[in-house]
Amino acid sequence: MGLMDEMLMFLIIVLLWPQLTQGSDSLPVKVANTAVIGRLGSSVVLPCWLNPSLDVRTMEIRWYRPHKFNIPVLFYREQKIMTDPQEESYRNRSSLALREPQSDGLKGGDLSLRLDNLNIDDEGTFHCYVSGDKGYGSADVTLSITAQGSSPVLLVQPKDDLMNVSCSSCGWHPQPRVEWKSNRTTSFRPVALVYSQGENKLTCVQSWALLSPSDFHQVSCSLFISEGDERESTVAIQTISRLMDSAEDGAASWKALFAVALLVALAMIGVSVFLYRKYKSGYMRAKADEEQLTVCSNPNMEDLRKHAVSITLDSTNICPDLVIIPNRNMVRDRASAADNHKGPGFPYYLSVCGIKGLSSGCAYWEVKLTAAQIKPKQSWLIGVTKAAHYLSNDKSDLTPSKGFWFLCSDEQTGLHINTEPEISLPVNSRLEVVGVLLHYEKGELSFYNAKEGVHLFTMKTKFQGEIVPLFNPGIGDEAPLTIINLPESSTQRNGASESAESASPQANVA
Repeated sequence: MGLMDEMLMFLIIVLLWPQLTQGSDSLPVKVANTAVIGRLGSSVVLPCWLNPSLDVRTMEIRWYRPHKFNIPVLFYREQKIMTDPQEESYRNRSSLALREPQSDGLKGGDLSLRLDNLNIDDEGTFHCYVSGDKGYGSADVTLSITAQGSSPVLLVQPKDDLMNVSCSSCGWHPQPRVEWKSNRTTSFRPVALVYSQGENKLTCVQSWALLSPSDFHQVSCSLFISEGDERESTVAIQTISRLMDSAEDGAASWKALFAVALLVALAMIGVSVFLYRKYKSGYMRAKADEEQLTVCSNPNMEDLRKHAVSITLDSTNICPDLVIIPNRNMVRDRASAADNHKGPGFPYYLSVCGIKGLSSGCAYWEVKLTAAQIKPKQSWLIGVTKAAHYLSNDKSDLTPSKGFWFLCSDEQTGLHINTEPEISLPVNSRLEVVGVLLHYEKGELSFYNAKEGVHLFTMKTKFQGEIVPLFNPGIGDEAPLTIINLPESSTQRNGASESAESASPQANVA
């Protein structure tokens, strides 16, 4: 080839290059400017379209992950979706979709991809590719996956003169932010914050703080990925500290009482009477002052009872091993329950719900766990659940993340809250009357020792849909579980309490 021929060939290439390049990549593919966010387990649409629009029904559309062009997420050709080739993990999970309701679909150049049942491995880049007689085009879409973990579990343990409060939660993606607050207003820094990888590549977080009960009345721990979408739990460390002190004082008092009894046995009866008369009035005054301090530092039960609601047990959907006495709103286990319940652990299946659901406002009710001349129940469960939820006997199915929130007592684990993991509450005696306050909008479920007027614990969550009260009388106790329906007026309320006291606890059951 001569010099003139080479120059002619070069000139032809220069003149035809714009047409060649335009024909090879000329379709104007557009995608979102920011990452698309999808929640774990849900569905999402990755928008991709041609602008200006062009009918792509006869073209080839391919969605694929990086370096997997030949194994696409979705492959459209000959006006249908091809199932071969296709990446196996996206089989039955991917489809073409509209990026917006008014879209004309493929006719209008809409190439958008829908993914269902999102998992962590879906996070990352997706390539949107289209080709036809007029050329081809491609663009990249980034997908971010989020997962909201379980409600944080607060565990309080004494450490010298302080309280070690730990906050733990699992099931997050990406790593959540953690915020500690005192009395719901003042933020403070914890001692430590640790992230780790849990099941299914989700993040677990644990944080703890050393606090003085005299300086911190109520402490909350919040976890969130974005503002307004947090999980929070609250604990009153002063109340728990007081309960722990009471338990320790009870043991110390028993030893002191034994020593005093020995001394009194050796003393003269006359001297004993003299000392009793001398110090009796002062003892009564000290006791009255102590009671006044207790009332001032705990919730006003009369204010709580202003939110009282009437609860009727659902006798139409009840386990055969339970019996309900409707007129008394009382439930207990049948004699057959002990035989039918196999193995250790609490009998969660012996639960019954209230008929009326709650979906707004405040509601308060009280549950009696004792009866005349019968010691309080040891085995019981009181709380709430989402309406129409299946009552499993598997403890792992009865968690806040699955729509169950309750306070439970049994011989093996004592008094505990079904947080994830559960938290034990220190008490030195069995509860006789439990008060429950549900504040739907605030997402709070609080439990009280209604007889003593003491706040036990508050669970913080976000309620959705209808919530119903949940009750379980356990197995083997003489006393039944009785709902005290509190009237609005004090006179009626006192009458209802007296009626409940005099009701016979025993039912003639088979």
